[in-house]
Amino acid sequence: MSSERVNDAAAARDFQPAARLRGIEKSMIRQLFDRALPGSINLGLGEPDLPTPDVIRRAAVRVIQDEQNGYTTHAGLPALRALVAADYPQLNATPDDVIITAGSQEALYLALLTLVDEGDEVLLPDPGFVAYPTIVRMAGGRPVFYRLPARDEFAFDEEDFRRRLTPRTKAVVVISPSNPTGRTLSRRDLAAMADALGDSAAYVISDEIYREIYFGDERPPSVSEARAARSIVIGGLSKSMSMTGWRIGWMCGEREVLKSALVLHGYVTTCASTVSQKAALAAWTDEAAAARAETRRIFRARRDQLLSLIGHELKLPAVAPEGAFYLMLDVSAHGSSLEVAERLLAHRVITVPGSAFGAEGEGYLRLSFCADAPTLAEGVKRIKTALE
Repeated sequence: MSSERVNDAAAARDFQPAARLRGIEKSMIRQLFDRALPGSINLGLGEPDLPTPDVIRRAAVRVIQDEQNGYTTHAGLPALRALVAADYPQLNATPDDVIITAGSQEALYLALLTLVDEGDEVLLPDPGFVAYPTIVRMAGGRPVFYRLPARDEFAFDEEDFRRRLTPRTKAVVVISPSNPTGRTLSRRDLAAMADALGDSAAYVISDEIYREIYFGDERPPSVSEARAARSIVIGGLSKSMSMTGWRIGWMCGEREVLKSALVLHGYVTTCASTVSQKAALAAWTDEAAAARAETRRIFRARRDQLLSLIGHELKLPAVAPEGAFYLMLDVSAHGSSLEVAERLLAHRVITVPGSAFGAEGEGYLRLSFCADAPTLAEGVKRIKTALE
């Protein structure tokens, strides 16, 4: 072995990441995806398979060909921030109350790193998005989980929520429609949450990345409608406009919080992609609204197909989602969620064990219906074979 390789090996043995990163690994979602066999059907990742709408792509091509695309201000294009602010009238927001971020995940990171100090408690949904507790720990905070009980099909449990609140609660994270369950919170749920918070100094971080993908007659309400004070709303175009790789998200709300978050954003990202920001202006056109409606129609049809296949072929319970593009499949009769997910992986189907999202998810698999009808049918067929 050469001296360079010896030195590299020694350095690898000696390296320790900063304390905030120790014990943090890739999410279970990515770990399973990275180990998938060739030809696997992906019912795991939450990435829309639909094309980015033409109106967005045309705008991007024009911007690339006709315009200079240097940095925007740290906060983002004023015109884009004005459009975002107008989407949240309950916050009385102006463009100065909005930061355009590199996807909603950066917005989540900025919000938690800005608000949470060493030892602060952050209330998180169980089950909930895998990044929440990881970022809280990176910020030095302590994740505390309020239950969305599996026995009640992951509905909001007001009593449990109230029990989890303490004087140390610095922030509460809410997601509706939910990742992983697809359930939404009703106005009554959100009013109960706001009442429980009362005059608390805790901030609410409302993750609304799936707000435009819903299967009822109207868009689900936001917790910021019930409690506008101390609310930070996070959103983006990744899911509703199939723009995952364009990295356009935002945070909107309390101006003083946004001012501090903007400093962090400037050092982390400088600004979101200028081309993506300019193209995103087209997401507020009538053509884009029609594309969103078609996206909802497609995902509603896929949800119904997948529920029907599960009922007829697998004969297992599943929780019908009201939004997003996930459902929770009860596989508790076949072993732990991780054991079943591993078994399915060997049969070339990627799913995510419910335990990745919290204790309440154990016994379930999260299935994504970001796939066309034939792919969903083949995926269920392989699941049936694996379970038999």
